[in-house]
Amino acid sequence: MNAEEKYQAELKQSDLDHHQPTAAAMTGHIISNLLIHSLKINQANLFAKGSASLFLAEKAAGWIAYELQELDQLNHLLVNNGESIPTITAQFKEYTMLEEDGSSKYLAGDKQLFALVKDFDTQTLFITKAITLANNESWLELSANLTNLIAWIKEQIRVTQDFLGHELKEGLYVEDDDDDF
Repeated sequence: MNAEEKYQAELKQSDLDHHQPTAAAMTGHIISNLLIHSLKINQANLFAKGSASLFLAEKAAGWIAYELQELDQLNHLLVNNGESIPTITAQFKEYTMLEEDGSSKYLAGDKQLFALVKDFDTQTLFITKAITLANNESWLELSANLTNLIAWIKEQIRVTQDFLGHELKEGLYVEDDDDDF
């Protein structure tokens, strides 16, 4: 098989994996979310005004570093197990569940910061599902990595919600019993 045929086979397998979710397919969403979220953190850090800018001056670089480190670790976990990973812009755009809007940099700083919290919260939905799938597939190292990631994200949500003067779950997603991925 040549390079193009291998890539087409990868895309076909990825499509199958996303219709019958696997831990690897769900982790592809997580990887994409991490990359897009790190870009959104950077944007807010550059443009937020007021007290949110001070909070982000303290937190943004650490958030970005942690998310990019996780992205790298997850990429290696998948590749080490023969799984494909998103590697091109089109794939990141397809697999992310975070929304981007260039005009959001002009929102009030607290609104930009809360949007980042909501993105952290969205990531937990995919991580939780991927942990379940990894456990079902006996993929212990992936489950352990994702468990550490979700714990870190929940800490960031709590700290930021506290800063914003919000209750922990205020404005965040509440799962219905009939929600399905």
